[in-house]
Amino acid sequence: MPGPATAATLAAVRRAWDEGAEVRVVSYRTGAADIAVPVAGPLAGWRVEQVRRHYQGPAKAVLVVQEGVPFSDLRPAAQMATAVGLAAALRRFSRSVLVVGEDPAVLPACFRLLARGAREVVAGSEREAALLRDRYGWGTVAVEEVDAYPLLASGVELSAGGLYRPRSSRGLTIVEMPTTTLSDRARARARSSRSALERRLRGR
Repeated sequence: MPGPATAATLAAVRRAWDEGAEVRVVSYRTGAADIAVPVAGPLAGWRVEQVRRHYQGPAKAVLVVQEGVPFSDLRPAAQMATAVGLAAALRRFSRSVLVVGEDPAVLPACFRLLARGAREVVAGSEREAALLRDRYGWGTVAVEEVDAYPLLASGVELSAGGLYRPRSSRGLTIVEMPTTTLSDRARARARSSRSALERRLRGR
C-alpha cells in the first residue's frame, strides 16, 4: 500500500538504475514486482537466500523495512529469529543495503542485529535518521531524501480510497501472511506421520 516504504523502494530502484544495474524487485505480496516472496517473520532470512539462489547469486541486495515487514511477528523471540536470519542472509551478498522506509517498531537489539548484517543503512530523511540514532542507537546512517508518495492515486477521492486507504472500508480486512518456524514445521510433520501410522494400524 502506498506510503513511506513505497517511496523508499522506488527511490532505491531509481538509484540502482542510475548506476546502470539490472534490477529485480521482490515483494512480500503479489503486485507489480517481478516475484512475490513472503520475506517476513522468522523465515525471512531463508526466503532471502532462496531469492539469491533463484537469481543465481546477484552481487547486491537492498532490503526495505517498514512497520510489519519483515518483522511481522512481534514476539521477542520471533523478532530475534527474524533479525538473525536476515542478517546472515544479507552477509552473503557482496554489497547489501538496509533502507528504512518507516520506523519498524521493533526491539532496538533486533534492529541493531539486522543493521550489522548490511554494509550500509539508509534513511529517507534526516528525521528518520535521527529516529534510528535516538531509538535504536544506530549512528551510522546515510540520508537519501525521497519524494513523498501520494496517499491516494490521482483522481481518487478519500472516501473511495479502497486499497489506497484500507481502513476506510468496513468490508475490507487486512490479513497478515502467517509464518512458521522450522520447529513448528517439524512438529506438524511428526503429527502427520503419527496420524498416518495410527490409521494404518487401525486398518489391519
